[in-house]
Amino acid sequence: MSCVDIRGCRIGEGRPKVILPIVERAEATILEKAVQFSTLQGDCVEWRVDYFEGARAPGAVARCLAKLRVALKDKLLLVTIRTKAEGGELALRHTEYTDLLHTILDTDCADLIDIEFFPAGDDLPALIGDAHTAGAAVVCSSHDFHKTPPRAELVRRMVAMQQAGADLPKVAVMPQSRTDVLELLAATAEMADLHPETPVITMSMGALGAVSRLAGEAFGSAMTFANPGQASAPGQVSLDIVNEVLDALHL
Repeated sequence: MSCVDIRGCRIGEGRPKVILPIVERAEATILEKAVQFSTLQGDCVEWRVDYFEGARAPGAVARCLAKLRVALKDKLLLVTIRTKAEGGELALRHTEYTDLLHTILDTDCADLIDIEFFPAGDDLPALIGDAHTAGAAVVCSSHDFHKTPPRAELVRRMVAMQQAGADLPKVAVMPQSRTDVLELLAATAEMADLHPETPVITMSMGALGAVSRLAGEAFGSAMTFANPGQASAPGQVSLDIVNEVLDALHL
């Protein structure tokens, strides 16, 4: 599998990299969390802009992002606008979504930016190109909070993300059975074995899928989300347990 190197952090190589989500609403609390997270054992912090009370005000987003970048010190920063359509907090029209992505890119603060596969639509390749021009790597994401699509469909989506230029295709799905978890893991392994042009990020959500958040290195998922006190999605495992298990499996 190939590797994405961002400021010396080699995503796709060795132990899966750990992402810590910030899901606070007020700027002051966001920055408090950032200071706290800057000292924790994690590789990347995700700011969920859709939770931010000023998410619809471009100036407020840009100001908070600049302060967040300073507070995080050397931690990688992933900036995510999770739309309602993908299980997030913010209902946005297409132009509102793309304008907010460009507001984030214009700050030059994001190491990585999340671009949603379906909401981006036909604009996906251009948006990825804009992100790369701004110096940000792209996590292209697709979420299903109700079911797990078949393995072939999961692979199809991730390959389409690769073809559009994404650095890190991501799928997160909800299992209804143990077989669904295996379907997600099989899709992950197929990407790693047959489509290794990029690393991928995959997870099966909820308690049933928690194993997928811990076994990434074995199946080919390059990053995982951990709960440092407040989860941003169902089934996120606490940071201490994630680090303990990843260390044990890596050895």
